[in-house]
Amino acid sequence: MKTGIKVKDAFHVACAIYSSCDYFLTTDDRLLKYCTKEIQMLNPIDFIRKLEGDWNG
Repeated sequence: MKTGIKVKDAFHVACAIYSSCDYFLTTDDRLLKYCTKEIQMLNPIDFIRKLEGDWNG
C-alpha cells in the first residue's frame, strides 16, 4: 500500500514474482512506475520492442 499500488494489482505482481516471471505486462501507468529488482514492468509495446531488439541483435 505504501507504493500506491492497489491490493489486487499487488497480488498479480506478487504472483508473477513468485512464479519467477521475468516480465509483468501492463498498461496501468501506476504499475509501470513501480520499480523492483524481482521483475521488469513493461507495457506490451515496449515488451515487443525489447524482444525484437533481442532477436535482431
